[in-house]
Amino acid sequence: MDPKTTTLPDEPVHLTRKESELLTVLRQHAGNCLSRDYLLQTIWGYSNGVRTRTLDVHVQRLRRKVKLFHLGGEIQTVLRHGYCWVPQNA
Repeated sequence: MDPKTTTLPDEPVHLTRKESELLTVLRQHAGNCLSRDYLLQTIWGYSNGVRTRTLDVHVQRLRRKVKLFHLGGEIQTVLRHGYCWVPQNA
C-alpha cells in the first residue's frame, strides 16, 4: 500500500492510495451519484460489469475515517447504483 496523509487542523488522516483516490473522486462529484462501474473503472481500472466487493470494503473503511476525522460530509449508498459524497451542509 502507498499511504497518503491528509492533514486536518490538528491531526493527520492516514489514507491508503485507493482510499485517497476514492475520496477525491467522490468529493469532486459532490452531490452526484457515481455508479459502481464508474468507480471501479476509474479507480481500479476494471471493465464494466465486474463483480467484486473491493469497492464496498474501501467505502466501509473510508466511512469510518470520514466519521472519525469529521471531513465535512458523508458517503451515501444509492441502492443498486453506487455511491455519492454529500457535503455536511447539503
